[in-house]
Amino acid sequence: MNRSIVNWVTILAALILSAGLRPVVMTAQPVSPGDSLVVSVLTMGPGDEVFERFGHIAIRIHDITTGVDSAYNWGMFDFAQPHFLQRFLTGDTRYWMQGFPSLPLVAAYQQNGRAVWEQTLALTAAEKAAIKRHIETNALEQNKYYRYDYYRDNCSTRVRDALDVVLHGELKRTANSKDNDVSYRSETLRLAVTFPITNVAMDFVLGRPADATISAWDEMFVPMRLRDLIRGVSVRHTDGTRGRLVLSERVLVADERYADSEYRTDLMPLALMVGMSFTALILVLGFFAGRSSAARVALGAAGAAWHGIVGLAGLLGLGAGLFTRHVYMGQNINWLLATPASLALLVLLPMALRREARPRVIGAARGLAAITAGAAIFTVLLRAFPAFTQDNLPIIAMLLPGHVAVAAVLWQVTRQNKSRSDR
Repeated sequence: MNRSIVNWVTILAALILSAGLRPVVMTAQPVSPGDSLVVSVLTMGPGDEVFERFGHIAIRIHDITTGVDSAYNWGMFDFAQPHFLQRFLTGDTRYWMQGFPSLPLVAAYQQNGRAVWEQTLALTAAEKAAIKRHIETNALEQNKYYRYDYYRDNCSTRVRDALDVVLHGELKRTANSKDNDVSYRSETLRLAVTFPITNVAMDFVLGRPADATISAWDEMFVPMRLRDLIRGVSVRHTDGTRGRLVLSERVLVADERYADSEYRTDLMPLALMVGMSFTALILVLGFFAGRSSAARVALGAAGAAWHGIVGLAGLLGLGAGLFTRHVYMGQNINWLLATPASLALLVLLPMALRREARPRVIGAARGLAAITAGAAIFTVLLRAFPAFTQDNLPIIAMLLPGHVAVAAVLWQVTRQNKSRSDR
């Protein structure tokens, strides 16, 4: 070795030792399990069927080292499950989570005309590893099943909660600072706007708890709301840094044919049309019923059909509120608009309109018709008390006029029968 080089090495070593420094030893740095992961949220837009109108969502995990690319969702159910209908009606529906290859899954939604968005998350390596462990634990046979709740525990809230778990509650703290002034009822009617009859039915069965304004955290029961909220949110990560949750966003499938409406539908025009049309029919038939047997029969059939439908709806709604786990169908003032008395009128009303009807039958029909009309009017009076106020004006507009019209016409048409029987 050249003597000058040896001298320079000796001098450099002496300088390092004199400065109290230690030579740097290069060692391989440990690789975090999350370094090779790309975690994103896939949001699938509304579809054609009514149960698809609320969208869908999944967490996509792509391991760029192994090439494994799966999307995990919590929206799996099977109509062929034992007791599925019973579970569905009682609110004890059993759903589960499952993973699918990401690209074929996106292709399936594209084929069905549903838009798909992907939001890649700016998670730390430790957070990506944590969410992968969370999903793997959920996928275990003993953990994957859960009781599905339309509002409080569904495919979207499960994704929301998974993100919040790895962020140690940071997402919930951020979301609770926002408020869009919406309720479970308004969101339900907004998303089902293209199904007016179903919209009216859902408006009828939802009780007062569905009218309370919900937080942005609760709004994320809708996949599209979750997509919108995390789009611009900034969170504090588990390593202490702060930044945007979404690193990037792209549209995988651009299809607007089933796009969700921005506003809830106004059911009042439809409700008034139904209520006023039925009321007009009853008044016209009542006018001719005094001198036309055919009009009497038609009046009895129309009234019976009206009260049969209303009574059955009321019975189902009452049962859902009292005997099922559908929390937001309880405390429902609409039960007063569809009392069990209507079911009795299904039979008694045509009998009371017969010319040879007995006074007892006429009296019973009159009394029950008066009860249905009185209960409907009482529903309006209850709106003066905030503790009983419910967002049900369209339901009142649809049912109140018909109940009053049937009671009034029945009283008028059967008056001659009653008078003749009394003599």
